[in-house]
Amino acid sequence: LLQGETKQLRLYEDRFVKLFKDVVDNHFGVVAMGLMAQSGVIQTVPLCEVEASNTMEGFGIFVTIRVVGRAQLMELSQQEPYIKGTCLEISDQLPPNLELPNVLADNIESCLLALSSMEHRLNEARNNNEIEDKEMERRIAIAQLEDRFYLEDDESEDDSSESSGEEDDDDEDDDDDEEEGANFVDRLGRYRSFYDVALSTDTQGYQISSRITDVERSPRELVATSWAAFCTELVPSEDATYRIQAMDADSLFERLKLASHMLREKKAQLRVKMQKAGIKFRGEDLDEDGPSSYYDE
Repeated sequence: LLQGETKQLRLYEDRFVKLFKDVVDNHFGVVAMGLMAQSGVIQTVPLCEVEASNTMEGFGIFVTIRVVGRAQLMELSQQEPYIKGTCLEISDQLPPNLELPNVLADNIESCLLALSSMEHRLNEARNNNEIEDKEMERRIAIAQLEDRFYLEDDESEDDSSESSGEEDDDDEDDDDDEEEGANFVDRLGRYRSFYDVALSTDTQGYQISSRITDVERSPRELVATSWAAFCTELVPSEDATYRIQAMDADSLFERLKLASHMLREKKAQLRVKMQKAGIKFRGEDLDEDGPSSYYDE
């Protein structure tokens, strides 16, 4: 998990119930999420805060945790019944000049715009039976199960209309089915959503110099950009390697460079896919490398 992301857990084993009680009673609801590798626990861990919990007799404890920071695992002090250790909180290293990080952030958002446009054209071709894309259908099916496909606001509005008891519920359901595509969140939309979450959950403190007040984005906004760029995939596990590298990056500038590289790689892969399918976007040549080739204002 990366900054601002949440995870729902069901705790029913006795050791995890004890862990939950220890976290809530003695650690202000903050727990580190360890990632196990063949060589042991990865040293950089996300710091998570218990956001909500509900105990149901016979089923265990249902918990929602959210990432609010990162820490370096210094040493393990306990293995049973659950792992405990000493951690040191990590803060991002900011460059003295934010001009280059802002350029990278511009490149990231331009690349996301191009990717969204290209994916939209591929979705159009798939829906019109111009091409078969079993891999995209698989990813969409997984994303729907993980609630990353549709806007939460639209879902809540649908729920409220269903419970209103109006006589034309059936008609509204038909309309919802017809307009289902309108609720789709594209890659750029997912980026913006996770950007807002990363921005609002950032617990780092920033010392801002008068020399950097004229740049387009503040340090906090750049940090949010650097995290949100890794949260745009329908199936996050497909970017697992990049996400682990991002979690381990102490430098804001290096994480922005990593995000820019990852998105350029995705763009190149999509370009090859579209070329093989004989698809062009708005009649433009896919050999041209720039967001203007795929998107018209």
